[in-house]
Amino acid sequence: MINMHVLVSQLIELFIIICLGYLMFKINILNEEVNKNLNALIVKVTMPCMILNAVLSMDSASRPDTSTVESLFLVSIGFFIVMPLLAIVLVKIMLKTLHIVKARQGAYMFMMIFSNVGFMGIPILRAATGDQAPVAVFFAAVFNIFFNISVFTYGVAMICYGDSTNTKFEFKKLLSPGILSSVLALVLYVADFHFPSQLESVGHAIGTVGELTPALAMILVGSTLASMKLREVFNEWRIYIFAILKQFVLPIALYPLYRLLIQDDLLLNVMFIEFLMPVANIALILSTQYNLDKKFASKVIFITTSMSLLTIPLVIYLCNIIY
Repeated sequence: MINMHVLVSQLIELFIIICLGYLMFKINILNEEVNKNLNALIVKVTMPCMILNAVLSMDSASRPDTSTVESLFLVSIGFFIVMPLLAIVLVKIMLKTLHIVKARQGAYMFMMIFSNVGFMGIPILRAATGDQAPVAVFFAAVFNIFFNISVFTYGVAMICYGDSTNTKFEFKKLLSPGILSSVLALVLYVADFHFPSQLESVGHAIGTVGELTPALAMILVGSTLASMKLREVFNEWRIYIFAILKQFVLPIALYPLYRLLIQDDLLLNVMFIEFLMPVANIALILSTQYNLDKKFASKVIFITTSMSLLTIPLVIYLCNIIY
């Protein structure tokens, strides 16, 4: 597993930046309009640059072998096949035992599967994996290809479960900068492409812009959390049960399966840490787009994001002890 001291140190650093984003929203340096533009900047510019730089900065010695990349493909495909089935079963159990609102079944299923593997996952991986960061980000970028395909295919149908008017698949959603840059990164990896010495400044520029992503992403997370009304966030105890199940119970229970299926240590760390991330912001975006319960989505994102700062190191620590 990843060095705990390094991971905790990086989580504290990211938490401080999240707090800065929270404060900046409260004192009106940031607002909803700025958040929207900041989101666009990260999604369309800095994160694609960071993903591309992961491949461009990868030297021959750290380049993962073909078998590891093949394992990444298989594990990613398997994850987005198995997790929906597991999510359906668990949410149906929650419906019977916790008496969750029936109209929220689809949202719970969606949020059980789709975590914040981009805004939080990639910066945390990049910070916590040290010299192996380029390869870790590359692994995360490939995983994000399958993430995006799943979100905009069965993910839309799932979050809109019970509303037959909101299940239209839009192919153009798969052509986002994030997924396009991930596919391009995969092509560059296969081609073993690097800029010639005369054009090294182009690669450096891409890397410099990509370096902005971790700080900007955490500032945006903090600012987004600050835009929510706290008194409305903490009034649904069922969300806490869901958060504990998603970010504590499931990861500990499934970690042996990860170890069994993934032989490469770095790939294991990447896939497991991505699994530990809180609910993705895409849950709120889709809830807004399809006129679903936006307040509920906001609450779950807030609570799971806040809890993740504790659950991520705690789960890794416990897995180290138990397994």
